[in-house]
Amino acid sequence: MDNELPETHWYAIRAFHNKARSIKAQVDKDGLQSYVPMRTVEKTNNSNTIYSKEPVIPSLIFIRADQGYIENIRKDPASYAGVYCYPGTSTPAVIPDREMEMFIFVTTVGSRNLEAIDISLAKGDRIRVTNGIFKGAEGYITRVHNAKRLIVVIEGIAAIATTYVPKDYVEKIVESRS
Repeated sequence: MDNELPETHWYAIRAFHNKARSIKAQVDKDGLQSYVPMRTVEKTNNSNTIYSKEPVIPSLIFIRADQGYIENIRKDPASYAGVYCYPGTSTPAVIPDREMEMFIFVTTVGSRNLEAIDISLAKGDRIRVTNGIFKGAEGYITRVHNAKRLIVVIEGIAAIATTYVPKDYVEKIVESRS
């Protein structure tokens, strides 16, 4: 008798027609882990400052589930959702745990000054931040709006740029070749 549970992975879902909240609510109700990258936004209204949370990338939801659960979301016409797949296939793309951990870390710690960027900007040497609020984060350093910023990428899905990171806080990751 095989009592093994299906293996779970992170997947990215694009919600259409403002359905992101209802999809997230259903995932939460089903007892599964989900993540929506949020940033804190400051608005001034009649000399009052109001802080609110808004999605960094509208309509993007990450879900940790088995592939069957993700397939059910994709096949349900009422969900108004698309699943990010491997290029040229209809197979839902698994996001490696380490990539997702870095993405969650950076989007949680730097929630006030995040910016979604064009993935094509995220090129160059891989780096690790050694000091400051992003200590331990890994990604790339690239110029965005004339400042060096840490870029954290989930390949083919999203790239996030943080605030300026001083060069003294950065070390190059040397890839070991086996």
